Amino acid sequence: MSKETISRITDKVVEEMTEWCNRPLDEVYAAVFIDAVMVKVRDGQVANRPIYAAIGVTLAGEKDILGLWAGTGGEGAKFWMSVLTDLRNRGIKDVFFVVCDGLKGLPEVVEQAWPAAIVQTCIVHYPDTAVMPIPAGWCWWAGGDRARGIGIITGLRGRPAGGRAAGSGPGRWPAGWSGRGLAA
Repeated sequence: MSKETISRITDKVVEEMTEWCNRPLDEVYAAVFIDAVMVKVRDGQVANRPIYAAIGVTLAGEKDILGLWAGTGGEGAKFWMSVLTDLRNRGIKDVFFVVCDGLKGLPEVVEQAWPAAIVQTCIVHYPDTAVMPIPAGWCWWAGGDRARGIGIITGLRGRPAGGRAAGSGPGRWPAGWSGRGLAA
């Protein structure tokens, strides 16, 4: 392809992308998921840059990519404020839940944008370990305290409790144990 053809295609894509980035949004979303992903970008030299992403769930239950923003440096609440302000300026008046990581200052930023929104930490960002009551006879399987009936479950990310592989060797899980809790 010639340089002119590539330039025409690029100009058309940039025009459509700009239109998409500035499109009006729904007034209310059931949930908005926000997070940043570090991406290697070549701008003279290769460097990690955050790409801020916002995905909304409409009241009809449909997912909508609200936008992507390229940041500089690391992820920060100050840049999130500009992202949420942009979303508000494009028409979002209220959000029921904002699902995000545990970034310091982010709940305050969300409150400034949508005061009635509930900030929920995403399950992916919860610690790997959860402490919960389980039957006393099974506590030692889960690395917990048998006397108090407390087990430590580390299966939130698909790993069985106590670090043992389910169904392997002498550390096999008791019947009815799924590695995350009691089987339903």
